[in-house]
This record gives sequence, C-alpha cells and structure tokens, in this order.
Amino acid sequence: MNLLNLLTTSSNYYTVGVTPVSAGDLSGIGWVIGWIFDLFSNFYGAVALGVIVFTLALKTLVLPLDIYSRVKTKKQSLLMERMRPQMEKLQKQYANDKNMYQQKVMELQKANGYNPLGACLPMIVSLVIFMVILSAFSTYSNYAVLRDYSEMARYYNETVQEFVITEEENGEERFLNAVEHEGATVYTVEFEKFAAYYGKVDTEFDASDFASKSEQDKWEVVSNYIELHARERAAQYYLDNSDGTHFGWIGNLWYPDSMLNKEVPDYAKFTSATTRAGITVSENDYNSVTFNLSEQKNNYNGYFVLIVLSIGLMFLQQFIMMKSQKAANELSSVDGSAAKTNKWMMIIMPIIFGMFSFMYSAAFSIYMITNTLYGLISTLIINKIVTVRFANQEIKAASSARPSSKAKRLKK
Repeated sequence: MNLLNLLTTSSNYYTVGVTPVSAGDLSGIGWVIGWIFDLFSNFYGAVALGVIVFTLALKTLVLPLDIYSRVKTKKQSLLMERMRPQMEKLQKQYANDKNMYQQKVMELQKANGYNPLGACLPMIVSLVIFMVILSAFSTYSNYAVLRDYSEMARYYNETVQEFVITEEENGEERFLNAVEHEGATVYTVEFEKFAAYYGKVDTEFDASDFASKSEQDKWEVVSNYIELHARERAAQYYLDNSDGTHFGWIGNLWYPDSMLNKEVPDYAKFTSATTRAGITVSENDYNSVTFNLSEQKNNYNGYFVLIVLSIGLMFLQQFIMMKSQKAANELSSVDGSAAKTNKWMMIIMPIIFGMFSFMYSAAFSIYMITNTLYGLISTLIINKIVTVRFANQEIKAASSARPSSKAKRLKK
C-alpha cells in the first residue's frame, strides 16, 4: 500500500517534534542593540556588557544636549538665588494676591535675564529618547526570548530528524518514515528496525515483550526514546549559550531581576513575550523543549537588587536636582507650594523607575542604572563648573563697577 494512502486511511501515523517558530527581524535601534550585543557574544554577561556600552555610547552622543540643559538649569538656579532677596520681599508684599505675585515675578525675571523655559526643550528631547529606548528594549527582549526558544526548538527537531530514514542515510539507528500530510510532517515507524537498534543500545531491552505490545504502546516506547534525546539536545543548547544572559545573581537578563520570575519561565510568563510579538507557541511544544530545564525553571531569576538600585539612584538624582534648584522651588510660588510639589516628584519618579524595572527586563534595568549614573556624574561636574564660572563673573562684574564709583567720588 502507498504510504500516503496509509496515512489517510489508517491511524498508525504519528507526530513528533515541535512546530518551528521564527523570532522575526530587527530594524532601527533594535538592530543596533543586537549588533552591540553580538560584539560581546563570547563573553560572560554579554548582554549586560552590551547594555552598558550601548548606554554610554548613546549618552555620549546626546552629551551636548545634556550639557546645554544642565548648564542652562544651573545658571537659572543661580540667577534665582541672586534674585532671592527681591523675590522674598515680593512674597511678603503679595502674600494674598497670587496673580499679582506671578506678574511681578515675571517682570523681575525678565529684567534679570531669567527664562524658566530655557531648559525645557532638551528635557523634552531626553524624555522622547527615553520612551524610544524603552520601546526598543521591550521589542528586543521579546525577540531575544523567541530567538532562544526558536534555536532550542530547531535543535529538538534536528534530533528527531536523526532517526528518519532517508535515501542518503539508512543506518541501523534510523527507523522513522517522514511524510508531509496536511501541511505537517508525520511519521510511521518501522518497529522491527527500532527493536533491533534499541536492543543494541539497551541490553535490558526485551524484544519479544516489545513485539507483543499494541501499536500504541510500541509508539510510546519509540516516542519516549526520541523525546529523551531531543530534550537533552534542546537543554544542552540553552546551557551552552546561557553565559551571555547570566549576570551575577541574575539567571536570565531578558526577564526582571525578581523572585517572582524564574530563570526559565513557565508557559504563562513565556507567552506574555510571544503574544506581544504576535507569535503563538503551544504549551505542549514549550514544555517539551524546556523539559530538561527543571532546575532553571525553579531558580529565582533575581532578588530585586536592580530594582532597588534603580529606585535609589533615581531618588539620589532627584534629590541633587531639587537641592540645586532650591531657590526656584521655594520662590516660584508665593506660598511655597512648588517646593512641596517637587518633594512629591522626588518620591514619585523613583517609584515610576522602580515599576519600569519590575515590569521590564533586567537588561533594561541596567540601562536605566547606567543612564542615571552617567547623568549624576555629569550633573555634579557641570554644576561645579557653572557655579565657579558664575561666581567669577559676579566678582568681575563687582570689581569693574567699583573703579567707576571711586572715580565719581574723586571727581566730586
């Protein structure tokens, strides 16, 4: 009987292996991120190194914009400090008239060259860059998760193919016949050939007992043997290529640094990434491919370290910014309400950053921490330089005014 007819008229054909998936293609910033990661692919913690290099390169690229923003902000703060006596006087004078206070403040600021919107544009650009990078990292982390699974599935299926009889290969270890049926690859088994082969592999194998089994029971023995090897190959691929996604205490940098996540997630966590990418992986396939990674499925992916660091560094950055703009915060409103608002921002912003770290990958947390550290260091340096230069300008202005006053007294 023709094999294809056998498939359509009988039940003795089986499926083994998993449905292959594609991680898709990268473009734009995602491609750049991937290219940088590939540079460090042979290193332990390749993803962490790639994120740090990418962040430093990006921050250096937009450094002129950051310098302009921070210089402008610091100068405005120093101007506000210089106007403090006059503004405190206005606060007392118009304590009960907020509108008049704002009007007088605007007149005073204009007279002293103070522009509260001077540093806004660079800050808006920085926010846009942050949102674009957030989206790019989210897309790339989904891509990386799918790519790793896709490769594991490929090794799984290649192991199955090692048992398929072909015209070129007809060795003793091959006992499956593969046929395309309704868009899928299905198999029949040459059970006698399997028994002869398996009897050599396992000395305790009872060929007569196997021959007496029903076809379904025979298939279970065959499929268990194939799956044993396929699962081992898939797991070995993960173990051989997981160094790049490890970093210290973190098992997998493409998932959050959290005890609520595992190094290898369960199916529900995995599908949250595949769903966003528009790709469907069956639960049976996923469980088969990751079957031999039970230890990794039970390992915590982290201990909230990066989340705490993100919150702490953002709080420090907000504190430094608030301290450097103390005068503006205290004097921009007649009742000091602006200072209270900024104190709340100092609390809210770190919490928002903590939520980003909690929701997105540990790789993105490393980006935020590196970005914040870079910003902190550059802010401290720029503030120091601007403060010194501003003080020198004040001294020069005062010294240039004194001779003219002295000349007037001599003239009299």
